[in-house]
Amino acid sequence: MRADLDQLAQGAGSVAAMQRLCEAEQSKHILLFHGVMVEAARRFPAVHAELDLAGVWDVLGRVQREAPEVFRRVFLMPQLGAWAVDCLSSLTQAEQVSPALRVDLARAGTFAAAGCIWAGLDFDLPLVLPDHQLILPGFGALTISVRGDVRLRRRDARLEIATSEVLATLPEPVPVRIGVHDGEHVSLSVDLDATTPNLDRFRHRRMERLSKRDVRGWTERISGAWRVLTDHHPDTAEAMSVAVQTIVPLQPDLAGSTVAATSPAVFGAIAMSLAADDVTFAETLVHEFQHLKLCGILDLFPLVQPGNGTLSYAPWRDDPRPVRGLLHGAYAYLGVTRFWRVQRWRMPPEQTLRGHAEFFRRCGETLAVVEGLLSSGRLTAEGRQFVEVAEERLRHWRRDAVPESARHLASAASSEHRLTWEARHVSVDPRLVARLAEAWTAGKTPEPIESASTPHRVKPAHQGPAHARGNLLTMRYADPERFRTLLEREGTDGRAALRLSAADIALLHDDMPAAIAGYRAEIIRRPTGPEVWSGLAMAAGDSLPDPAAAMLRRRLPLVLAVHTAIHATHGSRSDPLDLAGWLADAEGTESSR
Repeated sequence: MRADLDQLAQGAGSVAAMQRLCEAEQSKHILLFHGVMVEAARRFPAVHAELDLAGVWDVLGRVQREAPEVFRRVFLMPQLGAWAVDCLSSLTQAEQVSPALRVDLARAGTFAAAGCIWAGLDFDLPLVLPDHQLILPGFGALTISVRGDVRLRRRDARLEIATSEVLATLPEPVPVRIGVHDGEHVSLSVDLDATTPNLDRFRHRRMERLSKRDVRGWTERISGAWRVLTDHHPDTAEAMSVAVQTIVPLQPDLAGSTVAATSPAVFGAIAMSLAADDVTFAETLVHEFQHLKLCGILDLFPLVQPGNGTLSYAPWRDDPRPVRGLLHGAYAYLGVTRFWRVQRWRMPPEQTLRGHAEFFRRCGETLAVVEGLLSSGRLTAEGRQFVEVAEERLRHWRRDAVPESARHLASAASSEHRLTWEARHVSVDPRLVARLAEAWTAGKTPEPIESASTPHRVKPAHQGPAHARGNLLTMRYADPERFRTLLEREGTDGRAALRLSAADIALLHDDMPAAIAGYRAEIIRRPTGPEVWSGLAMAAGDSLPDPAAAMLRRRLPLVLAVHTAIHATHGSRSDPLDLAGWLADAEGTESSR
């Protein structure tokens, strides 16, 4: 597995490596399922007997003996993993068996039933149906006339449901299963699961039901994305076909953007909304597949030392992230970088800029995070080796040729995100800030400032909507036509839908002198938010080759904090560039000592 781990660390992963990860996850699911059975028998023996959980376990044993491939299929289901984790957690915390816990325990029988149906075996199992719905994982849902305690049985190839008063023959549920088979490349077969309760666990809203039109739309998009992967990224497609079994359809966010997620408890499932085009869908699959792989790796290798540690900047998030979150993000974007390194040469002419910019941006951002992880002191020996392999790969890719136009647009979007995050989240030592504000007001020379860093802490997650400027800077290369349309609609008065200022619009048009003048005037006029300061830092850093501009780019939280303290304590409105130059002189004094 050591060789597999080095291979996976590069963002790749062979079919054999994925099969071994799947085998490990299957073993984990068996242990979790058995844990539910044992814990239920130990804590609530009456309910264990009433629901015949010992019989459920025996039925699964029969499936294992008579149809071992089906047994492996059942115990690799993400639906089973999610159910087992949730049920075991509820069992260990419960004082008594609630109606909801009783229903959850009874779901154990649905996995045994699914296995028997796949294997063609007869069975007779008790179930609890709370809402007139029979949900068989991997098959789908049937609405039936009865609810409560029932028995589900299969006899002579007929599926029946029985209560003390009713016996009815049921049609087998028909799963929403999407298969892509073109005869030339590796095939994909996934369940589109909008019904299994334990898969509705992500912070994004799951689609409540799928119409025939919805299914057609998902089928077309999955097929198109799979063609992108099999045509241009065949090794990724081959590995993905082994591990990805289920897609959980999510609703897009309020802005209509694609959302996606994975969970360590749901190995084999990717939750996502319907992306706007095949390439974006393929990229999202790659991104989430990376998370899925890392979930499996972390079950086998402790890459991060235990403990909470500090929170740090992640280029793909607006909130501060712990080390484990940074590792997950870096590994996801390692795969995204690998995707765009190839895909940028396969885009139609009008979208080549997008491909080159995405590759350049994600490669640089991911490399910076990987370097931070290596210097964090929070990785285990295995984790350090894993991340070093990723770093070497990213450094190699960083030497690839990228058009200057793509570099410029990618760098602007990346810098805006970093600077805005720092202005929002980095809090500088208040004692140092107070001394510097006092010295500025008194007209004194500032005390020397260490050039490397100043004491700081990271504030909690920012609450509130993201500023539109960051999305527009990405849109400049990702969707130039829409970018131009939105900016024309916005006008120049800052009062339209996106609430951009004239300085924002100037920056988006690369008119840096106008942007500097606008941001500078706004800061002098009144206390302003972090987006104004990050805008000034961007504009000045791109056009003013002087120490003040460099100080804003490098130490924006310090300049902002001192300026805020001067205004709050003394009421004076200092020029931000003059203040930044004054602080740069103090930093230079220290570095020359």
